[in-house]
Amino acid sequence: MAKKKAYKKYRTLHLPKAIVDNLLLKLHLGFADFDYKPEIFLIILNEIISKSSIFKKKENYSYKFIPLYSKYLKAKYGNSYPNYIRFLVNQGIIWNDNYYKNKATYYYLFDTNKYLKDYNKLLSIHNIISEDIDTPYCFTITEQNLSESTEIPKDLNNRKNRISIVWYAVKIVITPKNKKYLTSSYNDDSTFINNAPKHIKKMGSHFRNNFKIDAEKAIAFSTTQYFRNIDKAESEEEKLKAYNKYISRVSSIKAIEGGKNLKSIYFKRSKTNGRIDTNLTNLSSDLRQFIVGYEDMVYLDLKNAQPVLFNIILKEHLINATEDLKKEIDQYFKNTINGNWYEHLQELYNTTREESKNLWMKIAYSKNKSYKDDKKVFKDAYPNIYKIIASHKTKDHSDLAIKLQKIESDIFIDKICRKLVEKEIIPFTIHDAVIVKKEHKEITLKIMESVFRDALGVVPCIKEE
Repeated sequence: MAKKKAYKKYRTLHLPKAIVDNLLLKLHLGFADFDYKPEIFLIILNEIISKSSIFKKKENYSYKFIPLYSKYLKAKYGNSYPNYIRFLVNQGIIWNDNYYKNKATYYYLFDTNKYLKDYNKLLSIHNIISEDIDTPYCFTITEQNLSESTEIPKDLNNRKNRISIVWYAVKIVITPKNKKYLTSSYNDDSTFINNAPKHIKKMGSHFRNNFKIDAEKAIAFSTTQYFRNIDKAESEEEKLKAYNKYISRVSSIKAIEGGKNLKSIYFKRSKTNGRIDTNLTNLSSDLRQFIVGYEDMVYLDLKNAQPVLFNIILKEHLINATEDLKKEIDQYFKNTINGNWYEHLQELYNTTREESKNLWMKIAYSKNKSYKDDKKVFKDAYPNIYKIIASHKTKDHSDLAIKLQKIESDIFIDKICRKLVEKEIIPFTIHDAVIVKKEHKEITLKIMESVFRDALGVVPCIKEE
């Protein structure tokens, strides 16, 4: 009797060609002096690329570093994980400046030209051609030109730009030995969803089964935008920023497109702040238009969300408050609840609305010793509230942000979403917003208003998109 053929499972990663070529050449030349599993290199690179749209740039840096936590890396890749990181850094595939915080080291990707220069230089030095480079046995690589369905203006479509939009689909065979790091995140999410409270369990299953994107249109939009940003860039720094924005967008789109089949869809709750993190929360706002069925949905979010939710903390300080503090809190309450907080900061600072948002970030979330000149105007206008803000950041400047995020997740996930699910309305969420079908708009608004009235005593400004 013929032996039944074993069914193989795969995980596919979508990565920029220039980076993968650079890696494979250096592995082919024997630069890795340890017993390695080649797919681990790609998984690490995939993590950095996919996370580059989540994390904001570091203070005093013009670009983003992506944190990789030692505890997480060890649990996922084993005790040998430092060898992989060290190789990627030493070989110029990722970069770090030894910035270390909260048990995480921060890493960064270079731009396409750097990878290409390294690649071509090594080919020349070792007198080999690209066709001679070995592809690891566990890989199947397919080249994809992301501009094929994009009408790019001729004046922008030069060869140098086109290099950046060629990607690889790297298909990796899942084995008992590598599934720990190829599928563990998806399996962990499954465990979380199955054991979550009823409303979150329904939200997780709904998200996995129904959240989809028109990837072709989303990538075409992103590619055209990338070419225009490159054309407008006035420095190498701006070009690098455009490139990193582009690759993080494509990575996000491809992950959603892959969905359950590629185990690249995720739905998890942060143990730190209680937020639900998904592919949607990682998606740029201007790409939401490409969500399948979005034309029949409505996006409802709390305007000035974090400043509004800070009122809940301020309420705790009203007990035994001085008259001056009461006046400040009353003024702050009116400006935030009406949705005019950033406009109010505009007037205080005589600046643009966008800059007023950045000023609030500095006031509320930076270290107490940082940006003192920027904080002075607010400190003069709200001296007592400024002291309260500072008091919540004495141990760690991230404490206030985390506390506000916990308040936000309690209101949106544990209250609003629970009530919606009880009404058989399963929403998509983006931290301080919900997306529901247009037919459910009115009942969703009523539920949101009821929850906010209980938390704040009034209904704040809810914006509709």
